[in-house]
Amino acid sequence: MSRKKIKFKVLFVILIMFLIIILVYIDKENHNININVVNDYKYILVNKKNKLSSDFIPDNLVEVKHCSIDKFYLEEETANAYEEMCLDLINEGLNISITSAYRSYEEQKDLYLTYLKLYGKSYVDKYVAVPGHSEHQTGLAIDLESLECDIFRNSKEYLWVRENAHNYGFIIRYQKGKENITGYSAEEWHIRYVGKKAAEYIYKNNITFEEYYDFVFKIVD
Repeated sequence: MSRKKIKFKVLFVILIMFLIIILVYIDKENHNININVVNDYKYILVNKKNKLSSDFIPDNLVEVKHCSIDKFYLEEETANAYEEMCLDLINEGLNISITSAYRSYEEQKDLYLTYLKLYGKSYVDKYVAVPGHSEHQTGLAIDLESLECDIFRNSKEYLWVRENAHNYGFIIRYQKGKENITGYSAEEWHIRYVGKKAAEYIYKNNITFEEYYDFVFKIVD
């Protein structure tokens, strides 16, 4: 065999190996979530690396009855926890409402494309999840607003939620200073239901859900 043919074969093998490595890397970086891997639904991790299927819909969505001006739906346990929290907020003389809760894959797609058109890719990369990668599709996530203050982070409602949400099983999902872990800029208004045990641990240790998930479950989907 000529030297030229040997060189071509070596280059071909190297190219094939390179393509295999790329495919393996892509697969590791973008897991399709197997809901059955985690025994308790509220612990599923949805983020830039973990994806829900386009036809995934929680099987126990219920309409939120309190502290919600418009019609929104949440996973049932999440809805009950939110309503307990919001009624306690009202008793403290505070007022919150929901601006977003469950969103389907198609709704997230429309939202993503709208924001992409309005603000560009650098913005959506920081604040808007690609369809299938949004926690809102799980029915476990809520975006809040204060009815007393236009900017939620400056409101009394936010201060209360920040210090008390874990008592109801919620965490502030995207924290300032944790962007390199969550992949998103801080969103004080976005809370996520994880249950009281996980929420208390995350709050007391000032960690993200990704860090809690990796520490407790160590699951590779």
